Amino acid sequence: MTAADVLLVTRQFAMRWGGAEHSIAEVLDELTAARAGIKVTVTDGGFDPPDRLRQLPLVNLARDRARLRAAISGGPAPKLMLAQSLVAPVAINAAAEPVPVAYFLRDVAYWDQWPNNETGLRHWAKEAYRLALAPFVAFFRRENRKAMKRADLLVANSSFMAERIREVCARDALVVFPRTPVAPRPLEPGDTVGMAGDGADKGGRIVRALARHYPKVRFRVHSRAAALDDVPPNVVAAPWERDTAQLYQGLRLMLVPSQVAEAYGRVALEAQGYGVPVLVSGVGGLPENVPGSLWRVNEYRSPAAWISAFEPAWRAAPDARDSVHGFAQHRRTEADRQHRELIRRLAGLIEHGRARS
Repeated sequence: MTAADVLLVTRQFAMRWGGAEHSIAEVLDELTAARAGIKVTVTDGGFDPPDRLRQLPLVNLARDRARLRAAISGGPAPKLMLAQSLVAPVAINAAAEPVPVAYFLRDVAYWDQWPNNETGLRHWAKEAYRLALAPFVAFFRRENRKAMKRADLLVANSSFMAERIREVCARDALVVFPRTPVAPRPLEPGDTVGMAGDGADKGGRIVRALARHYPKVRFRVHSRAAALDDVPPNVVAAPWERDTAQLYQGLRLMLVPSQVAEAYGRVALEAQGYGVPVLVSGVGGLPENVPGSLWRVNEYRSPAAWISAFEPAWRAAPDARDSVHGFAQHRRTEADRQHRELIRRLAGLIEHGRARS
């Protein structure tokens, strides 16, 4: 394999699914811009890469651990490894000791969270699936703890994640917020409540309860599913939307009723960047992304608590658009500063090698 300055270990990078993939692509672009002439190798989950990366060598992590080891340790060692996602721990632990590693940790499920929020047959199907995967999960957790100790730089996407990392391996992580778009001015307020995703973990049960309790309020749920099951007539299904401005157009309020501990909750900051207030579950990194207790539901598993919190948020939302837009602007400025620090540290690892013994 061609020698590389930077080895990027990731999963579904080519597909650019979700905030984590967007963020790692952004970091790679900034690093290569800051260090002219850097050669990069991408190890991916086997998907076709974007056109601009099509010339880079690829290793299928899921099927070929021997090739992965060859990519990491065969020939001249890379000057830096960037690693993220479920495929990262094995790669980090296989790396030669002189190679510095930056490990991006963006999902608390990597350690101990895999809740079952399904009901009926889906609940038992997920339980069976969890049982079948138990040996792999145990293996992954062992590898992950080793990888966290091996890495030279741990990168978290929220203060919540940094605290979680400290609990697991007694090390500090560099907090780098994802950079979300901020419109020049808030969108005009609408009369609709928005939500992204409809699954059990995202809080589908909560939005159904709210819609039934407030039948005169219109709810719009953006989902990859063609249709939504068991929803009242005031819930409208909308397709998944890549254009963020379209996603938040016409909204008075956005809901993020996650029933799992989101590491960051990108959609919450994203909505406020367009001036749309957001009511979120008080769990994980989500509380960091809203400006005050009015917008948090601490008893997030309780439909009654959401019904109680919804009305004051609904009333306050039109007058809060400027303040939440300002909050998003402030967080974007902080994220820009954090990204500059991250690029500085990554460039230092390329230049000087490992800082830890």
